[in-house]
Amino acid sequence: MSEILSEHQKMGKFTNIDGLNIFIIDRGKGPAILLLHGLFTTSYSFRKIIPTLAENFRVIAFDYPGIGLSEKPPWTYSHRQIAKFTSTLIDKIIQERVHLVAYDYAAAVSFLLLNENPEKVKTLTLVSPFKTLHKLRYYTPLFFLHKRIIGNIFSMMIGKNFLRFIFNRYMLKSSKKITDDVLEDYEFLLLHGNNRNNFLKLCQNIDRGVYAKKDMEDGMKKMIGGRQIILGNQDKLVASNEIENIKEYMRLSLTQTIHAGHLIMEDEPEELSSKIENFVRAFSRK
Repeated sequence: MSEILSEHQKMGKFTNIDGLNIFIIDRGKGPAILLLHGLFTTSYSFRKIIPTLAENFRVIAFDYPGIGLSEKPPWTYSHRQIAKFTSTLIDKIIQERVHLVAYDYAAAVSFLLLNENPEKVKTLTLVSPFKTLHKLRYYTPLFFLHKRIIGNIFSMMIGKNFLRFIFNRYMLKSSKKITDDVLEDYEFLLLHGNNRNNFLKLCQNIDRGVYAKKDMEDGMKKMIGGRQIILGNQDKLVASNEIENIKEYMRLSLTQTIHAGHLIMEDEPEELSSKIENFVRAFSRK
């Protein structure tokens, strides 16, 4: 474990939510910003933007149950269950409407949360979002991990070198490479102990059915507060037609662009923080 991860752990604490010990960071005062991580990431991925945002806002980030530092849940993984858990966390920990920031796979989580509880979200910022796996341009290795038998075998092949390839090839902008200490942290958070199997189950239980699709579309339509999409101009994962589809359902005409890859929080944390802060500040006055 690197000093970076150690500092990240010191920022947070373990809180019992519905009988699970969940690693959660809750810093700052003011309007509440809730950060939701995606696949191949944890709350650690927000470590560069949390201190900046916490200067003017209350910032909350947590590891999904069974992912990163949080305890594994008794229920079957799915983004629908994570949406329900997030709703519970808002009720028990935050206790106010949130400015939701959803990265990557968390977009689907946020849409399902909005479908059931639109009143809990004041604004929505989507960072490198997608709704379904098959809409990604290059979703290997998720394609293999999503398959039951193949995924079980394929997951055992994932190690530090494979993660290095994924981050450098698909997640970061071309001029940036993941450092050894950060790579070791991601390896620990995603693959250490039971985390490897938990992450596999999360990938294998992504609901691609027509009912999930309809519920996500309905959730997007129910978002009546402020909403924005932030993309990296070097994002190799999210397809343009997927973004156009999200924009249509959310009644948006424009997207914000940053010179970054898919993992904008690692590439350009200051610019991302600024865009989130300006957006939340504008709607906090209303």
